[in-house]
This record gives sequence, C-alpha cells and structure tokens, in this order.
Amino acid sequence: MIKPHEHMTLLERLKLRQAKRRFFVWIILTPVLIWFMIYMFIPIVTVVLYSFTNAKMQYGEFRFLGFANYIKMFNSDPLIPIALKNTIMAVLLILPGTLILSIGLAALLNNVGNRARESFTFIYFLPSIVPMTAIALVWAWLYHPQFGLFNAILKLTGLPIQQFLQSSEQALFSISAVQIWYSFGYYAVILLAAMRGVSTDVLEAADIDGASSFRKFFNITIPIIKPSLVFVSIMSTISAFKLFTPVDVLTTGRGTPGTSTMVLMLKIKIDGIVLGDTGYASAISLLLLVIILFVSMIQWVLSREGKREGRKA
Repeated sequence: MIKPHEHMTLLERLKLRQAKRRFFVWIILTPVLIWFMIYMFIPIVTVVLYSFTNAKMQYGEFRFLGFANYIKMFNSDPLIPIALKNTIMAVLLILPGTLILSIGLAALLNNVGNRARESFTFIYFLPSIVPMTAIALVWAWLYHPQFGLFNAILKLTGLPIQQFLQSSEQALFSISAVQIWYSFGYYAVILLAAMRGVSTDVLEAADIDGASSFRKFFNITIPIIKPSLVFVSIMSTISAFKLFTPVDVLTTGRGTPGTSTMVLMLKIKIDGIVLGDTGYASAISLLLLVIILFVSMIQWVLSREGKREGRKA
C-alpha cells in the first residue's frame, strides 16, 4: 500500500516538515504564553488602568481621576521623597556589596578542589532557597540590642554595643546587609559557572608570559565573564529596588525608626493593602517600574558601549 506522502514532491515534504515544527513549537510555547498573559501582562495593564482611578480594595466600583494620583504622589505626599531616597540608598548599598562578595566568593571557589567547591557552593547557595521571612526572623534575633549574637560578640571584644534596627542611622544599613547576605551566594554560583567556562589555554598562555594571578583575574577572567557580570548587576539592581520582606519583617511593616527604612515597596503595601487605596498604590508601583526599567536600560547600554570599545581596541 502506497502512503499518501510518498506522492509528494520534495518541496511539499519540506513544507509539511516545517508546518509540523511550527505546530510543535506552538504546543511548547502556548502554556508559557498563557502564564505570561495571566500573571504578567494582564496585571500590568490592570495596574496602569487603576493608577488613573480612585479604586479601593473594599469597593468594586471606581471612577476615572486622570492624573490625580500622580499629582498627589509628587506634590502632596511627604513620604514619597523619603521612600525614594531610602530606596536609592538601599540600592547603592546592596548592589556593590552583592557584586563584590559574589565575585570574591566565585573566585575563591574557582581555585579550590572539586569536592570542596561543590560543598561550599551548596552552603552559600542554600540561603537563596530559604524563605526570606524565616531568614529575617533569624536576623532580628542577631540584631537584638540586648540578647542578640552580634552585641554579645561586641561585649566580649570590649566594643560598645549597637542599636542596629533601633537606630535611624543604622537600620537601613542593617537591613541592606540582610539582603546582601541572602543573595550574594546565588549570584556567586552564576559567576562561578562563568569562570569555570574560561579556557584554560588562555590562562596557561598568560602564565607563560609571566602574568600574576591578579592580572589574570582582572585582565582575562573579568572581561570574559562580563556578560554574566552584566546579568548579575541588572538582576541585583532589580532585587534591591524591590527590597521589601526584610523591611516588612524587621520593622513590623512600619519602616521604623521614624521613616528611616520606609522604601517604595513598603509604601506600596501600606497604601494598597493597609489603607486599601488601590489606585494610589498602583501609581506608586508604576513609578517604581519606570525607575527600574530606566536604571536597567542604562546598565545594559553601558555594557554594550563597553563591548563596542573593547572590539575597537
């Protein structure tokens, strides 16, 4: 018995094969597209629409306000400048701290034996899979002014005890340290994978030329793993701008002492959930989204410019 496709020309067979491949691709992508529409696209569009209304969490009905929420945000809400300043300060603390520690840890792990590398990689990666709420509760005990481990160590060494979360000067630094500790192990694993991909031939050639370990790391390894560094930098920046759980847990959702730890994400939670002003909280959310997109785009553009200059050189 002759099968139908045996009478097809070569062109018809190629078209049939391409159609089957497209069908397979769409079968694979459809669940992802559905997830993206439900959990990403629709919520973003909803937030944009709500930001121009007086939507309240308690009531289903709302009316159009135009730019009233944005005018309120920039002109009559005294907490917005404070939250924006604290958020930027947290980013300036978290981003360099995370990058320095993750690069340093990845470099150290890259120079130890395979068995030790696997063990330490697991240990440092572990915090990133533990819920931040649980980690924040542990750090709350570490920072306790009377019974905390940190002050106990300071007492033993004869140094003055610190207030940490009870001090308006130290609170944001203390919370940023929690975020850095939580994330730098995760990013170190990413950078370690990139460093392991650096060709040994290049490093051996540098050894023959008499290059020191310092020069090899900064002149060879760092330029080669630059794409991973850019990725880590952008993701760490986004995570820092979205700083929320440590602040919420360690200050019981108030951004204390005073307003020293009031960040934009906490402000969104207070206005949107505690006060139920969904429309206004949506406007603040869009402000945060625009800032994150702007900063991420700058990082990406700078990385592209650096790559072009490197090629010209």
